[in-house]
Amino acid sequence: MALPSVLTPLAEDRRRLETVLELLGETDRPEARADLAAEAVRLYARYEDVFERVIYPLLRGDERLPADGAEREQRQVRAAMRDMRSRTRHVHPIDAHASDPEGFEDSLRVLIGSIRSHLSQEDQELLSMASRLDADAQAELRNRLERAVAHASSHPDPPHNRIGHALMSVMEKVDRTIRDSSTTWHPGLELLSEHDIEHPGDRPEEE
Repeated sequence: MALPSVLTPLAEDRRRLETVLELLGETDRPEARADLAAEAVRLYARYEDVFERVIYPLLRGDERLPADGAEREQRQVRAAMRDMRSRTRHVHPIDAHASDPEGFEDSLRVLIGSIRSHLSQEDQELLSMASRLDADAQAELRNRLERAVAHASSHPDPPHNRIGHALMSVMEKVDRTIRDSSTTWHPGLELLSEHDIEHPGDRPEEE
């Protein structure tokens, strides 16, 4: 889905997330699926962190778009992300399926299904909020989104307070650096890079 222009700061994470989900539907290589699953958790955690800190506060004040259902689904998708994170964190992609291949794939199916369901609800019921904002409100929302995206957390359950959130973001960056240095082979990310090279037009244009 093409996001409304006011939500452009979210476009790159959303594009990459949708590409990851697409690639998960195309590859049956266990090591690539494990790597893509970890990337799906990272990207969707960032995406929902921005919604939690910027979009949902606006929706809570809009009686025409009650946020209760969306927030309930958000809790479900966070649970799926926690499960997949526990299966892939500090685990080489080639080893992720080793101990419980069926359990891993079951967890991955739940993750993909919950992400798609929640994205659909946000698209249909929540993102239309942006079209009703006046020009000043849209500019303010876009500025807030840009700041939130720049500091988004990739943890499935980031703290709500500002200091805790900032510390968690630093810890996640350190953790990712350690992962990247200890796991030099990322077959899923290689597929993602190949897709970007083959489909350069999918990238959102810089304004």
